[in-house]
Amino acid sequence: MRRLLAISLCALAAMLPAGGLALAARGPGPAHLLVYAQEWSLWPSRTSIPAGTVIVQLWNRGQDAHDLRIRRLSSRGYMIGPVLGAVRITASGHFSHATWHLNSGRYELYCSMPGHLKMGMHARLTVARP
Repeated sequence: MRRLLAISLCALAAMLPAGGLALAARGPGPAHLLVYAQEWSLWPSRTSIPAGTVIVQLWNRGQDAHDLRIRRLSSRGYMIGPVLGAVRITASGHFSHATWHLNSGRYELYCSMPGHLKMGMHARLTVARP
């Protein structure tokens, strides 16, 4: 068993670029955010992420098609400005993803399908300075 593990590790090391595992020292990769969508709610996997690049995955657990948008919040909690990121319309039982670039601040995640936001498909997200 140990011999098989040693052989596997050697094979893995051979596939790494020059410098091998030193690539991990360059800093953390992008943040990840998984958002569950279901009539009439959104559940993000976290409520706070670091500023910068974020990989967003939308998992549609509902019966209807859903999408995901993000906009900045004003100091009074109202959505302001343009849509800063989007995940395409996702059919029931499917995943979709997108890569967003967010600055620090407070944001609202929401489904933009007709009537879905009004029915409660939204959640807040804080983006903090790294």
